[in-house]
Amino acid sequence: MKYKLMISDYDGTLGGAPLNTIDSETLNAINEYQQKGGIFVICTGRMFSSIQRICKSVGLKGLAVAFQGAKIRDIESGEFLLDGGLEPQAVSEAIDDFIDDDLMPLAYIGETMYYQGNAKYHEHIEIYKKALKAEAICVDDLKAEILKQNKKISKACALCDAEKIKGCVQKYSQKHKGTNLLFNSGASYLLECINKEYNKGKAVEFLSKYFNVPLDEIITVGDSTNDIPLLDGSWHGVAVGDAREELKKVAKEVTVEFKDKPILHLLKKYCL
Repeated sequence: MKYKLMISDYDGTLGGAPLNTIDSETLNAINEYQQKGGIFVICTGRMFSSIQRICKSVGLKGLAVAFQGAKIRDIESGEFLLDGGLEPQAVSEAIDDFIDDDLMPLAYIGETMYYQGNAKYHEHIEIYKKALKAEAICVDDLKAEILKQNKKISKACALCDAEKIKGCVQKYSQKHKGTNLLFNSGASYLLECINKEYNKGKAVEFLSKYFNVPLDEIITVGDSTNDIPLLDGSWHGVAVGDAREELKKVAKEVTVEFKDKPILHLLKKYCL
């Protein structure tokens, strides 16, 4: 077994909407890997309750990383190993930018998604709610709601036209340079904002220490630009064959496309 710890993104790598499951052949390989002493962890931008529901439905146990690294919890018990996020004031400043650029802001407080009403993007909210089975609350003023609750934000997002995403990521990254805000995109219409101290790469380092597995014995797999920190480290980062080109540039290996079951392929290649 070359890699003792495998950390995989979910959507577009291991599974995805609308089925929200893991195919049986890949699941059997994961179970065999775990039985042989390997450790398998899902690392997703989704909320924990969403990925927990998927894992429980197929009997997958262990740890899951949610909100791009902000939360690490036990799948069975829900116990927190890491509970990070963004400060309300920092998120409120990002929301000002989103609104100025005619984007629709979202924010996760705990496991609940709050969004600011904007008819143009309601269709995406409905898709999001169905895909994640998330509780979503519409408010007139998201910034005011965040400051009123004064709780850590698991993740902030904005919905916008696909052609605007890349420009917005670059614009906000430059404007907030020197802060703890990290901007990326996990889907063509979704801009995301997380804490730099709680990204997927930091989660890899945390899990390396937690499981006492050296970084060179860890393999990570992803498909989107929000997986760049997941792959860009001293461990073995692998991009799915039809991953975003920006991710392929930092990957140490590019594997088969999603339709060809990349996690199954890599487990057979390196671990079984």
